[in-house]
Amino acid sequence: MASQFLYVFQREWRYMLKNKRLLLILIGIPILYITLFGILYSEHIVNHISLGVLDMDKTALSRTVIQAFSDSDRFDYTTELTSQKDMENAMREGKIFAAIVIPPDFEKDIKRGIGSQVMVVANGANMIIGNAVTLSASEIVQTLSAGMLIKKMEATGLSESAASALIQPISYRLRLWYNPTFNYNNFLLLGLMTTVIQQVALLYIAVSIIREKEQDTLGELKENSKSPFVIAAGKMLPYFIVNFLTLNILLLEGIFVFKIPLYGNYMYILLLTAAFLICILSLGILLSSICRTELEATQISMLVAVPSFLFSGYTWPLMAMPLVAKIVARLLPLTYYSDNVRKIFLMDVEFKTILPDLMVLTGAAIVLFSLAVFVIKKKYFDKREATADAQS
Repeated sequence: MASQFLYVFQREWRYMLKNKRLLLILIGIPILYITLFGILYSEHIVNHISLGVLDMDKTALSRTVIQAFSDSDRFDYTTELTSQKDMENAMREGKIFAAIVIPPDFEKDIKRGIGSQVMVVANGANMIIGNAVTLSASEIVQTLSAGMLIKKMEATGLSESAASALIQPISYRLRLWYNPTFNYNNFLLLGLMTTVIQQVALLYIAVSIIREKEQDTLGELKENSKSPFVIAAGKMLPYFIVNFLTLNILLLEGIFVFKIPLYGNYMYILLLTAAFLICILSLGILLSSICRTELEATQISMLVAVPSFLFSGYTWPLMAMPLVAKIVARLLPLTYYSDNVRKIFLMDVEFKTILPDLMVLTGAAIVLFSLAVFVIKKKYFDKREATADAQS
């Protein structure tokens, strides 16, 4: 069996090396995509959000509020607004993505002790910008408000610490673990790496057997392999090697070029990657053995690959999905892989944490590979089925 396996492996390997376009897609395109995405998110967080100001008070205190927003890295004060309509137009035209509105008598009301309100308007059409504006504006206004109260109480003879304790009797400290700077590269880039590898791996393995049939070389392949197991395994191995190496190149690029921190054990990632790739390639071989044309196999493989990232729980958590979406997510190999890679990188999780998902991927790989071998045997090695298939 070893010589037959080597024959199929070398046959697929030679095809891969001769096909420059295939090599470009398997290796070059993933590296190019991740490099571009890494550059795109190289700022890590959203800063310099264009800010408009509608100041209807024009006092020293209103200017203090405006200056506090201007001093923040989050905002760039770009536009002085004259009316509510002016603010709406500037937001629609994309001149600003956030605005603050300071009402008339702002300073006077605060000095009277009746308080006032600063309205912050954010463009919620882009949730990332909307969330950034909401968090930063809240911090700025709360800091200003607390500072004013402390100054008032200090004027009555209280110390700064006593005034602070009186204003805020219950204090809290926020400690954000694993991605404390909200670095977008750390959050997203690893998931994009795993997704692009899944797409290119599944796309080309899914047409590998159909290609033999369409090129009328399937008979030669059967004659020299003599086994459906050898065909499936021999065709999978070249794609496994190339995709395994490519994904490791992407991960190393993330570590050394885009400075994604690796706190966990890289061996855990290698184990998960091996199980994931075998699972995906087994699915591809199964599709290639079932489908009749390359177009059909490509369409079905894309039907699996394209929604995987959205359903995997990598960006939108599984716990927040409706039941139907959770069921779909649990059927996708990426669900058990991509988020675990991020956990290993950022959270330094122990092996027992990833073990259940590793077992699911391994079990799915065994089942899918066994089904692929069974279908190849029934379709191409059973005499009656093979004859009928050839006639069709």
